[in-house]
Parts: sequence; structure tokens; C-alpha cells
Amino acid sequence: MNTACSSFRRANRRDFLRIGGLGLCGLGALDVISARQSALAAAYQGIKLRAPKAKQLLVVWMAGGPPHTDMFDMKPQSPSGYASPYKAISTNVAGLQVCEHMPKLAKMADKYCVIRSVTTMNKPGDHARAPMYWLTGNPRLPSGTDEYPMYGSVLSKLRPGPKDLPTFAVLNKIDHHIGNSIANSFLGPAHAPLIFDPLQQKDDIAKMLKPQLELPSFERNADLLKALDRRLRTQDQLDPVIAGLDKHQQTAFDMLRSPRLREALDLSKEKEATLQRYTANDPAKIDYTNDGNSKHFLMARRLIEAGVPVVHFSYGYWDWHGKNFSTGRRMIPKFDAAFSSLLEDLDQRGLLDTTIVLALGEMGRKPKFDNGTDPGRDHWDYAQFAIAAGGGFRGGTVVGETDKLGEQVTDQFYKVESFGATLYHLMGIDPETRLHTLNNRPVSLIAEHAPIIKEAVA
Repeated sequence: MNTACSSFRRANRRDFLRIGGLGLCGLGALDVISARQSALAAAYQGIKLRAPKAKQLLVVWMAGGPPHTDMFDMKPQSPSGYASPYKAISTNVAGLQVCEHMPKLAKMADKYCVIRSVTTMNKPGDHARAPMYWLTGNPRLPSGTDEYPMYGSVLSKLRPGPKDLPTFAVLNKIDHHIGNSIANSFLGPAHAPLIFDPLQQKDDIAKMLKPQLELPSFERNADLLKALDRRLRTQDQLDPVIAGLDKHQQTAFDMLRSPRLREALDLSKEKEATLQRYTANDPAKIDYTNDGNSKHFLMARRLIEAGVPVVHFSYGYWDWHGKNFSTGRRMIPKFDAAFSSLLEDLDQRGLLDTTIVLALGEMGRKPKFDNGTDPGRDHWDYAQFAIAAGGGFRGGTVVGETDKLGEQVTDQFYKVESFGATLYHLMGIDPETRLHTLNNRPVSLIAEHAPIIKEAVA
């Protein structure tokens, strides 16, 4: 049985001339810039921006929407048809319970913050738009609206990393449904992420750095591309895009030849015991699309250690419209082993204090599950969880509450804009900062005024 959402129409934007998901066409959105609300400054309620607590950002993206009431918002007293079949266990933080399949994370709950009060509230609430909302801090439709940059692209613009390392690295892909199309932004190709997947190359270091350059015809159809290139360059408004693409392409090739990057991605440098700790609950044969590979957690840690400012990877597929509980028994222990190992290692190396680590998806799952022997949970945009650790987030904290069924936020509700503003705040970037598009239009990082999530900040 297919447990995933079958009704979703996969977005196919900018399918031509893309590097790591970044394209040349469809640039009309650059001319549609929202007006800045004059009351934005008042939204931060007297919080003064400080020197950056966080120097790096690591995002574990749980595409599809992990089930909040089966993981970090357990409701053991809810009635039949709602209550998770998993037991709720206590953590080392008083009052916080998690799923029985996360015993390692239960023992280190003081290291992370559980945010239960930030949701998209069905605006937008689907697999195409919600990831864009969460990963940029602004509502962003697949087409026709401002193409706000991902957090990593903003860091690339304002705080670039070492010359021989990418500022923004994506392992495998950004998201399951929209792929890498979100990499397009008004900052242009020069600040798009470097997207590659070493694990698809069977850990062969000599081959694993095959980039996701969606230009397979670059060599085979050189004449065609040169002709297209000449034509595009006659359009003055595209000159900045072309220049940025040229720079991004050359930078991508330079990065992929970097010995420092290759060293960071070489898992053979790790002890076997370390690898086993991260992958302790991975099956012998991994369904790469749906399960996720826990080696990405270890690879991400090594990239952070090497000095890459922003690392993102998509882990598994959590859109369980069927077989929610049997799938959860496989996926949740995998996540527990890998994510706890990541936090433990970063903490022991002194990197957790200066690295924001996030684990979240675009939505939660419907608390009332379907009928059947192994039912599923539908989409739910009104409640979910976001786990935030390190980099100035207050460990051992739960922000917000949901009702007794886990359906609605009842306390400390925040918009996703607040989540984005909080990330920028901790990274020492004023959320009111205006960046210029390729045609020199000023656009604010967070379009709608929203308060910092004060309860989550240490």
C-alpha cells in the first residue's frame, strides 16, 4: 500500500537550465515585490539584536509532515481513534514526555527546545507551499509571489564561509515534493545552495562528488547551449542572472574539487563504532526515498566541523496516509538514534553552543487517525512540532501547548514569520534587513511583522 499522498501534483518549475535546482527562466516574480509594513520595528518588543550566538545552521528536514502526537506531543489520555498506540515516556525534563521509540532523545531533552506553537495555520497548507514558508520565513507560492531566499542563501549573501567550502550545502535534496525549486530566489544563482548526494555514489570518494548539475547537456549539447547563451545575453534584464549563474557554476566546480570538502565527506575517517551509533536502527536495506539514510546525519556533522556555515538535508518521507504506526515503528527509532548522536557529538565538540540544529517538517498529522488495522493520519496544518537545539535556543524548554487532542494550539501561538525572525536574530542578522533583488529592488528578509519567540531563546 502506498502510504504517501497520491493527489499531490509535483511542482515542475524551471525544469530547464538548472544548477542544483536553480534556473534561468520564469523571472517575472522579481518584479513583484511586496510593500514593507511600517510597523515592523515595533514587532520585536524591545529585544535588541546582539552579536551572533549562532555561527552555523543545520537543518534536518522531515518532508511530508511527521506525526506530532506520535512523537513530541503525546496525548496518552485522548480517546480511542486519537491516542497513539505508542507509549509516552518521561524525559530528563520535568513534564515533557516523548514517544517510547525515542529513548535516547528522552535522556537528553535538556539539550533541545520543543516548539509546539508555530504552525502554518493552513496558510499555506500543502506540500508545495508549506516547505517554502518554513524554509524562508515567508509565505511563498510556487509561482507569482516574491521568491524569498532560504536562510542559507541569506547567510551566503551576508556572511559567506571559507573560500574552499560552500556557505550553503544541501545533501541529497531540499524537499521531497518540490525538490530543489525553492533554491531559486531573488538573490540569484550566486547564493543558491551547492546540492549533491555523496551517498548515492556508494561512498566512493572518487565519484561521490558528482554534483546535481541539472545541465546534463552542458557538454553533449554545447552548441545548443552556446546559442541559447548568446540569445539570453541580449536581454539586459537577465544579465545579472547570467553573471550569477556563471559565478555559481564555477564556484560549484571549485568547491567539488576542494580537498577540504572531500575530507569532510569521507566517512571512512570515522570509527566504525561512531557509524554504528548513528545508523543503529537503520535496516540492512534502506528504501532511499522513504526511509532516509542516517549516514547523512554523520556527514552533516562533519561538514559543520569543517566549517560549512549552513547544512541542510532531507531525511525520509513522513507523509503517512496509510500504515502510520507500522511505518513509525521503523522510522522513529531511526531518527532517535541518528538525531541524538548528532546532538551528542556536536555538544561534546563544543559546537552545539554556536550551531542551530533544527528538525521539523512542513506540517503535522491529523490527530484523529483513519479506520483500519494499520491506519494513516491525514495532513494537519494546525499543530506540529519543531525541534530546535543549540545556537542560542533554550534547551529543556517546551514552547506552547495544544488542546487535549493535539488539534489546535492553545498557548503561545506564533506565526512561521516569528520562527524565521528568531533564527535571524540568533544568527546576528536584523530581521528588518533589506536585501536587493537582481534588478535592485529592496526586499525585507521577513515581509510581515512578527515577534521573536522569546520563550525559546536562552
